[in-house]
Amino acid sequence: MPEMNRDWIQEQLEAAKVKVGSGKAIIKLLEAWEQVPKLSDAMTDEVLAIFPLLAKGHVLKVEETDDDYIWISLEPGKINVSDVVRVKTDAFTDKLGPIHNGRVGTVAAVRYGDVIFNATDGKSPVLNGVHYSPYKLEKRYRKPE
Repeated sequence: MPEMNRDWIQEQLEAAKVKVGSGKAIIKLLEAWEQVPKLSDAMTDEVLAIFPLLAKGHVLKVEETDDDYIWISLEPGKINVSDVVRVKTDAFTDKLGPIHNGRVGTVAAVRYGDVIFNATDGKSPVLNGVHYSPYKLEKRYRKPE
């Protein structure tokens, strides 16, 4: 990074009436900033946007819970690869029900009307590349805020 002009920095801190302790901390941060290799403008913007959040202990990505979503019956033609879907709880009966019903996964592809599903719920058996009718699935939507 460019070399600091300590006199100019001191003038700026005094003009803004920054408290002495805060000013010393700012100068220490700027000294550390001088040691960072030259960054592009975009990278500098990203670093300066993220650093204060982490310095304050803020999370960068809010953890999502199931309470943030609702499940709605899937409509053919309104599905995209990587959408999160769930097999309806009553989609299958007999031996297939316990294996498939309620399983959660992502859409790997849509072929000839079938939704190709990869399970992401960590349950056994692993269901990857399984074909489902869209009428047997529900799509996860974020609840309106």
